[in-house]
Amino acid sequence: MALCSVLCLVVICMCCTAIHCQDTSDNVQGVQYRCSARDGRDGRDGRDGTKGERGSDGVQGEKGDRGEQGITGAPFVPNVKQCAWDDISDRRNNAIIKDCTFNKTSTQSALRVLWHGNFRAKSESYSCTRWYFTFDGQECSNPLPIDTVLFTHSNVNFHFGSSVEGLCYGLPAGRVDVEFRVGSCRSYPVSTDLYTGWASVSRIIIEEIGRASCRERV
Repeated sequence: MALCSVLCLVVICMCCTAIHCQDTSDNVQGVQYRCSARDGRDGRDGRDGTKGERGSDGVQGEKGDRGEQGITGAPFVPNVKQCAWDDISDRRNNAIIKDCTFNKTSTQSALRVLWHGNFRAKSESYSCTRWYFTFDGQECSNPLPIDTVLFTHSNVNFHFGSSVEGLCYGLPAGRVDVEFRVGSCRSYPVSTDLYTGWASVSRIIIEEIGRASCRERV
């Protein structure tokens, strides 16, 4: 009985549910308590640990299989056109000498233009004649006009071969009318006795260059 009482008192301090207990030697009944503890709340997460040192490089992997063959690209097709005339002998001093229509395929490309033929300008007083290109009636502005000039103060009948060439950027895709013209210079009157393309072949060559894609078409 004494032992049972001691055990029950110890258990009472820690437990919440009571049951009967019995000392069989003296047939004395007592009370025994059974504990049923509850789980406590989870504690707070601890702070992140310090970053560890970088690990050593792993073993190099095996070489992979060869990839599939790519799609064959479209072949490059130059976009070039030439217009040519024999013995045009044009004596006008403010006009379109010749024009050549071109189909430009890309908005991101430039046009390279070339005129080759002969010129003559006679004048008893100071004069200056200008030959130049226009595109759909407008001179090139990106970067600058494409032209040449001849200043004269002589009645010498001298015909000389010459080329006028340049690049023009910023032209839209589609049809472009390329014109070769003659007119006055900036500060002097134009000669009144001119020849363009006398007794020889004159030509305009147009080439589209710097296209972003060969597949881009109008």
